[in-house]
Order: sequence, then structure tokens, then C-alpha cells
Amino acid sequence: MSEEVITEGKERPRRASFKGTGFLRLWSGETVSLAGAEVTFMAMGIAAATTLAATPWQMGVLEAAESAAVLLLGLSAGVWADRYERRRIMQLANAGRFLLVLSVPLLFWLDALTMPVLYAVVFGVGALTLLFDSAMSAYLPRLVPRHQLGAANSWMEASTSVGSVAGPGLAGLLIQIMSAPFALIVDAVSYLVSSAALAGLPKAEPGAADGAGDDEQGDGKQGAAEGAEPESHRKAVLKGLELLLRDRVQRPMVLAAAHFNIFHAMFFSVHTLYVLRVLGFSPALLGATSMAGGVAGLLGATSTTTITRFLGQGRALILVYASPGLSAVLVPLAHFSHNKALAVTLVALSTFTWTFAVIINLVISETVKQTLVPDRLLGRVTASTRFISWGVQPVGALLGGWIGGLIGLSEVMLLAAVGLFTSALWPLLSPVRHLVEAPAPSDTATPDER
Repeated sequence: MSEEVITEGKERPRRASFKGTGFLRLWSGETVSLAGAEVTFMAMGIAAATTLAATPWQMGVLEAAESAAVLLLGLSAGVWADRYERRRIMQLANAGRFLLVLSVPLLFWLDALTMPVLYAVVFGVGALTLLFDSAMSAYLPRLVPRHQLGAANSWMEASTSVGSVAGPGLAGLLIQIMSAPFALIVDAVSYLVSSAALAGLPKAEPGAADGAGDDEQGDGKQGAAEGAEPESHRKAVLKGLELLLRDRVQRPMVLAAAHFNIFHAMFFSVHTLYVLRVLGFSPALLGATSMAGGVAGLLGATSTTTITRFLGQGRALILVYASPGLSAVLVPLAHFSHNKALAVTLVALSTFTWTFAVIINLVISETVKQTLVPDRLLGRVTASTRFISWGVQPVGALLGGWIGGLIGLSEVMLLAAVGLFTSALWPLLSPVRHLVEAPAPSDTATPDER
């Protein structure tokens, strides 16, 4: 069980050492890839808003396209992550994302780039990212001992934050020099770097015994009992959902995430339009303010252990679900400052506090899940979690685009702020608020998994 989840009196947790596990190789490759992904995140939105003159509704559809993949393929991605060799899945996902992202500058050069093309590319990248992440989450416990999962997840979220620091600034600079579509070439190359890093790591064949990563690596060849009939795809999908929804800790956590993500998508469906058109920021300035989120993410990832040791996982989750609602108000408030420097400060502060809270949330949630769920079900439970929590994002994004065109962008942001704040009610009014140490994995297994 992870020492990052359990608070053991006053005893200090063991210092994480990833020597010989291959984790640092995985982490470095993922850091480069995530920096490239940040370039894509900004470049897609800016290309739509400037190059293609998108409307608020079209921006909402673009925001919805990525998470729509979760609804169609989310549960199946988890089954595939549990049934096939996980490192190979990640490499195939990287190859697909490379080709899709590279198609955007090519089509722009051929004067064939349209909003429907952007929708399709974003949908495809979202589907492959879901597959990659499901395999990654299930692969990580094979690389590091179970007691180091909390530290490893902090490193992975720090990796996201490093990308958030480098990516937006690089994106703003590249977009100013090269135009938004051509800036995507950087992200395409980053997927090749990620694949190169994965190539030197051990395989993770399906069916290894649970706890293989606890003190030693499993051989990856332990499968179902000899002579047993293969499990149907439908039954495999339902088993992951059942485990997740029967668990008294993980169920309210995933419902809180779904609640939060509806309003997160609503807010960010109009964020780029608002900052560029209403506040008058340049792409480079938008990139610079986004870098504040990267710094906050690094601080959040490195301070999660201290915060949870002081507050416990439950209380920390309540705070980090509530605080983005307060952060969201700062962006529309910047319009009334009548001072460009103050407006920049407020937008950067919003990004900083929002990201700090979200990163802590992700580290806690991921560590709890990896600690509780048996290895053979981890890919499915990860995908089920994202199916529920990410699958609602198209609803929020489309609502944001529609309401933004109907009553105004500021009003959408304020409505989203209220929704974000109330997501804290799920951990507050459930057993999650008492969470200091996670129960043993057997407490959450379905009867046939015990």
C-alpha cells in the first residue's frame, strides 16, 4: 500500500528511489510529450479563433470533440489496456497521435484546413490519448514498488507541470513566428520522443499477479487459470464499472470529478475567446499567463505529500475541489480592472491557483485508485473513471459555447464558477471526507475478485 496514501502517525515516509525501475526514463519521455501537447492545446484553440474565425458555438464543439471520444471508446480502452501488452499500446497510441497532429499543418499548407477537420483531429487525438493514459496508469505499478506509487504520481503530475511551464510560452512564441497550425509540428515530434523513451522499458504483459510491483516485478506471464473460458468484452467492461461504482470511496470521488469537469469544460470552452477578444491579449501573452499554471503544478505536485499528511486525503480533496470555483471568477473580473497589467495579473493568478488545486486532486485520486484496484482490473477501472468523469465534458463544452453566444462570455464564466465550487459537496457529504488512509484492496474488490 502506498505510503503517500497512508498517514502512519508521526513516522516519516521512506524517501522515493526509482533507481533501476525505468521510471525516470518513462518520466523524461512523458515530460517532452506533455510539453508538446501544451503547444497543441493552445495552437488548436488559437488556430480556430484566429485562422478560421470560429464562433463561440464552434469553440464549444472543438472543446467537446476531444472528450467525446471518451463516450464512444472510453470503456473499451480500459479492456484493451488490461488485455494487451501495455507498453506496445502506448507506442501505437503515440504513432497515431503523431500522424493526426502532423496532418493539421499539412492541410493548412494545402489550404484545406477547416473546422470539421479540426474536430476530427481533436477527436482522434483524444481517443488515442485516452488509450495511452489507460495503459500508462496500469503500467506504472509494474515499474515501481507499491509503496512508491504516491511519489511516482507526484513526479508524473510534476511532468505535466513542466510541460505546462515550457509548452505555453513555447506555443506563444511559435505561433507569433510560424502561425498556429505550423506550431503543431513541435507536438508531433514530441510523440516520437515519448516512443523512443518507451522503447527501452520492460514489457507489461497482461495477467500478471496483483502486487507484482510491490517489491519485485512480475514476469507478466501469469494469466487466467488454465482451461478457463476467455472473458467477453462486455463482461470485462462491466467488471471495471462494477468495482468502481460499488466502492464507497471511489464512487463519490468519480462523481465529484464528473461534476467538476462539466463546469471545467464550460469555462474553458470560451476561455481562449474571452482572453483574446475581450481582454485583448496576444497569443504570446496568453502563453505567458498560462505558464503560471505550470509553476503552480510543480508546487502542487511536490507539496501534495506534506498537505495530505497535515490534512488527510479527504479534507485536502474538499479544498481542492472548491478552490477552482473562486479562481474562475478572477478571469471575468479582469475585464473590469481597466488596467492591462492588472488584467494580466488576475488571469495568471487564476491559472496559478486553479492548477495548484487540480494537480493535488489528481495526485491523490490516482494514488488512491492504484492502491485499491487489483492490477488485472486497473486499466478498466482507469478507463471507467475517465468514461464517467471525462464523458460529461462534451455537455459542458457545448453548453458553454451555446450560452456564450446567447448571453455573453463573462456570464458563462461566472455560471461555471458556481458549478465548480459546488463540486466540493461530493467529498464533503460522503465517507471521502474521513479519508486519511486507503482501505486494503480486498475491501473494494467485487465478490469474484476477492
